Amino acid sequence: MGSALPRTESSHPLGPVELPMARSRWLHVVTHLDPRYGGLSSAVPALGQALSEWTQCRASIAAFCLPEEHFKPRGFFSANLSFWPSSRGSWLHNQRLKSSFQQRIAEADGVHIHGLWEQSTIEACRAADAAGKPYVLSAHGMLEPWALHNKRWKKLLYAALVERSNVREAACRFALTAAEAGDYRRFGCSGPVAIIPNGVSLPGLRDKELFLEAYPKLRGQRLVLFLGRLHPKKGVDLLLKAWIEVAPDYRDTHLVFAGPDAEGTQAQLEAIAAAHKLEGQVTFTGMLHEQMKWSALAAAEAFTLPSHSEGLSMSVLEAMGMGLPVIITRQCNLPEVEQHGAGWTIEPATPSLVQALRELLENSPAVNREIGAAGSRLVEQRYNWAAVARQTAEVYRWVLGGPRPRHTEGSFE
Repeated sequence: MGSALPRTESSHPLGPVELPMARSRWLHVVTHLDPRYGGLSSAVPALGQALSEWTQCRASIAAFCLPEEHFKPRGFFSANLSFWPSSRGSWLHNQRLKSSFQQRIAEADGVHIHGLWEQSTIEACRAADAAGKPYVLSAHGMLEPWALHNKRWKKLLYAALVERSNVREAACRFALTAAEAGDYRRFGCSGPVAIIPNGVSLPGLRDKELFLEAYPKLRGQRLVLFLGRLHPKKGVDLLLKAWIEVAPDYRDTHLVFAGPDAEGTQAQLEAIAAAHKLEGQVTFTGMLHEQMKWSALAAAEAFTLPSHSEGLSMSVLEAMGMGLPVIITRQCNLPEVEQHGAGWTIEPATPSLVQALRELLENSPAVNREIGAAGSRLVEQRYNWAAVARQTAEVYRWVLGGPRPRHTEGSFE
């Protein structure tokens, strides 16, 4: 496949050219729109909305998802939203479907592909090539060492046959963090990478009462919140093991697991909590939607995500934006947490988590509020959607022939 490569400043015969920020149309290809599948399903629509609000780029979404996910994300309408089957079998030898998708891509100036290892990725790469449209690609943490080790042999084979070529042929790759830029390099890609984080949209009203009314036994407790999918990748087993050691010494504390179950993990955790008689200090809420999610964050004193692998967690950024001190692992790729005194960055191991939880709970709520305020300032300064949208639009502009942005690294392959 051969995507058009972006033109650098030095390639212009008269030197750098300042092109006007022309209106352009970009199709965002993503698998899943339901938040239960993870942060990507909320980050991509949020990025599209921010691009439309803060730049001259107009975003549409091509969602490869299940029929029950055929709903409209905020800011999107029928004209800029299309749905496509996600199974490989649906696309096999279906030339009519492939032609229809290629026509959708032909209507755009460029394509932004989100995620790897999916049918959506290979179909978008093929269709962009056939339509003569440049594409950029965001891995969203799917090249992390832990992620690559999951189903390792299948991914090694698929990478050799398909995915490494898809990544290399992108006009530019988007990385959420400097660590993810390194993941692209280890995957064998030396070409341009733009390092641009996710943004966060915070609510104007921060009311804890909605959550406490739903869970009255938590009123008056010091709440430590986990918010995300209950999946082994997220380190939830480590968190519960650490809580078993910590909780007996802090009877006024409560651990809240908020998020959808994955692979039967919740039942396993509930059984362990019951065996250690921790039902009075552990609560499982299931998936929390918008208002209830923000209310839970408002009610909590701290947030933790002891994950084995992340791109850039939206939950961590939202918790920091809400002023909560955070306990995260090094694999969350947020060294700024430690640099700015916004919480604890640890290894994904029970002893490290026990120590961090004890330090957190030994602090007074007032001290923890000061730590949380440092994170809130960091999110406000760096992780706002207006800045993210403008940086993204600069990359799009470059791909279509403008000057190279400052926040890209690497050379052409």
